[in-house]
Amino acid sequence: MRLLRMLLCCWMSFGAVTVAAAESDPLLLLDEKNPRVELDSHLEFLADPSFVADVHAISRLPDQRFSRHSGGAPNFGFTEQRYWFRTQLLQVTSDENWFLEFGYPPLDNIDVFLLDQHGEMLVAEHGGDRRPFDQRMIKSRHFTVELPLPLGEPVWLYVAVQTEGSLQMPAVLSSAHHYVSTSRTEYYLLGLYYGALLSMLLYTLLTYLSVRDASHLYYIAYIAAYALFQLTLNGLSFEYLWPQYPGWSNRMLPLSITVATLTLILLTRSFLQTRTLAPRIDRLLLLVQRLYVALALACLFMPYDWAIRLSTASVVISPLVVFAVAVRIFWAGYRQSRFFLLAFTVLLLGMVLYALKTFHVLPGTYITEYALQIGSALQMILLVVALADRMRLLKQENLRIEQEARALLEQRVLERTEELNSALLELGDKNRQLSELSTIDGLTGVYNRAHQEEVLATEWARACRQKGPLSVLMVDIDHFKRINDNHGHQSGDAVLKTVATLIKGFAKRKADVVCRYGGEEFMVILPDTTLEGAQLVAESIRQALAELDIPLVGEVIKVTASIGLASAIPGSPARDELVALVGAADAALYRAKQEGRNRVCLSSA
Repeated sequence: MRLLRMLLCCWMSFGAVTVAAAESDPLLLLDEKNPRVELDSHLEFLADPSFVADVHAISRLPDQRFSRHSGGAPNFGFTEQRYWFRTQLLQVTSDENWFLEFGYPPLDNIDVFLLDQHGEMLVAEHGGDRRPFDQRMIKSRHFTVELPLPLGEPVWLYVAVQTEGSLQMPAVLSSAHHYVSTSRTEYYLLGLYYGALLSMLLYTLLTYLSVRDASHLYYIAYIAAYALFQLTLNGLSFEYLWPQYPGWSNRMLPLSITVATLTLILLTRSFLQTRTLAPRIDRLLLLVQRLYVALALACLFMPYDWAIRLSTASVVISPLVVFAVAVRIFWAGYRQSRFFLLAFTVLLLGMVLYALKTFHVLPGTYITEYALQIGSALQMILLVVALADRMRLLKQENLRIEQEARALLEQRVLERTEELNSALLELGDKNRQLSELSTIDGLTGVYNRAHQEEVLATEWARACRQKGPLSVLMVDIDHFKRINDNHGHQSGDAVLKTVATLIKGFAKRKADVVCRYGGEEFMVILPDTTLEGAQLVAESIRQALAELDIPLVGEVIKVTASIGLASAIPGSPARDELVALVGAADAALYRAKQEGRNRVCLSSA
């Protein structure tokens, strides 16, 4: 009975304290059942733009001056004000020290105060990345303070935070046992993450030494810059690389962000071959690249708040630019861009989520807080696949070239053997064939410009002797530049081959010759053909081309042609008259284009 009375008295005393505290301010009760407590919704905050109030002055302010925080971790975005946070703590089960941990290392100045019921100072700790790391009582990448909480006595926790960057304060209270275990696990996982980054860097370096591909070199620089950015953001660089230089540690965050985005642009230009596949886009990327170079240099001198704002904004802009470029190259049919697009879509999504969280657009959750680590880890896996696929395609291309070279060598050996065993007549025939090959245009398979001039001079002399007509068609593909701009030069080459094959099909007589005059322009030489006959051939070519469907990668297009026609019966073998005939056909072609294209115009001369 006596023991029951003692327990009842203790319970009533504790209940009186709890009720009294509840009437003024709600207490945060700490016990062994909840070894980890996030302070997000338990905090009250007050803006202090004057920077002169101390903790005792703040503690004497009326409760109405403080506002209750709701939602996730406090996040005020970029602000120059100092903010005070407070909450009242009560340890109810055991006399154990608790650890207050701030999960955002880039905060400049953090002041932690613990006051008892009478306003006496129990703890006063000062940290942040503006103060040397060695001044911290607990050597951790997160600023951590040990709080000796008396059993059964409510205390006030006050925290003052001021920073030139994004003011985020994810604060967590952990029991001693829980803090030690979670810190060890956290460092273990971070070690795995950075070990994977280092492994990827070394693997890419060894691959670069073997293949000497510029994309590998840019990727090495990108991994190094991105790893430095992550080390700085997580507070590990301040802990291990330059703990005595808080100013430099502060500068490294915007600088590493800018260098990482710069190397990303370099990697994009090299991997996607934008200089060849998309020259206009490449010029835009080159401009962005130069801007990032200037921003990286400016980050060393400009005020920190401007540097971090501009560098963080670049993390939002760069993913959008790179994503748009990758989509454009992918639709152009560049096979190697598929894995690049997938890998960087994952990474850049993580970067965008983290940047939006920094600008207080998205709340600070586990996904947004660790979006960079999650995105970069997935990116590494996908880029390993991309590099392997790139090497596989290069191997296949080398094997194809080797097989073609071997087949060509065998063919040449066979031809040489046959030549040695052939008669002089066969040898002369072979020489004639070789001479004919030198007159063929390598792309379209029709005769080239040099052969065209020889044939034209020969036929002009023959027509002069026989007093017969000689007709010339000038065929030009309409709007050919649009095909190259919209579909790429490979598609343009395919169109040229198709048009050349179609025109060649209308040169039915052995004497008729089709030549590539230059660019997208062809010449058809029709010996012993009147103006009416040549017009019939020209109209047939124009109509057949207008009805033709030309298949490209993923689509089918149509093209038309403008044709200029000139015909003459030579009066003399003078070259001036031949030049005049070609000029007349060219003038008719020009008139056909002026009159709307897709038509045949006859020379008025």
